[in-house]
Amino acid sequence: MKKILLLLVLVGNIAFAQKLTKEQLSEKLAEKACGCAEKQEITKENFELTIGICLLEGINAFEKDVEKHYGKDVISNDKKMEELGYDVGKKMGSKCPTIFKFMLDDEEEVAPDESEELSVSGKVSEIKTEQFITFVVKEATGKTNQFILLSNFDNAFLLTDKVLKATDEVDVTYYEMELYDAKLGKFVSYKIVTDIIKK
Repeated sequence: MKKILLLLVLVGNIAFAQKLTKEQLSEKLAEKACGCAEKQEITKENFELTIGICLLEGINAFEKDVEKHYGKDVISNDKKMEELGYDVGKKMGSKCPTIFKFMLDDEEEVAPDESEELSVSGKVSEIKTEQFITFVVKEATGKTNQFILLSNFDNAFLLTDKVLKATDEVDVTYYEMELYDAKLGKFVSYKIVTDIIKK
């Protein structure tokens, strides 16, 4: 009886594994990659290798679905592997933000000159502390700007230690970056703060 049940479970899993949509597959691969990566001690040096190994684990676990949506030679085909990595990377942002932050830090280090530094002055009108700290600055013209704190810098303590209050006058330096918003299901341009000076 146990053998029959086990056989039914295995057959059920195999049948299910071949019926995932591309969207469901990238969700499953992201879950697998996140689960695997979170068990490792990740450094900037081993980050790419670790993510690569974790992604391969997922590809092996969902081999039939990967073949269906990306082709049989996905591992040896750079273009297909890049497409798969992009699809999975989008999902990883909401599933394991700590690993996703490593990706962002990596991108910031590789291409700091590509992101143009911008600045704005105004009055803080709102500060929200959720998964990430976000805050709104209202300029003298009435225009509002929403910022997100993603990485550390000298004056980050103004936000992390709740020194900054609504109505404080500030100068904010930032750059714009597209991040995947899982709730909206699309990439959204965010203003990432790199420095903040309280007047």
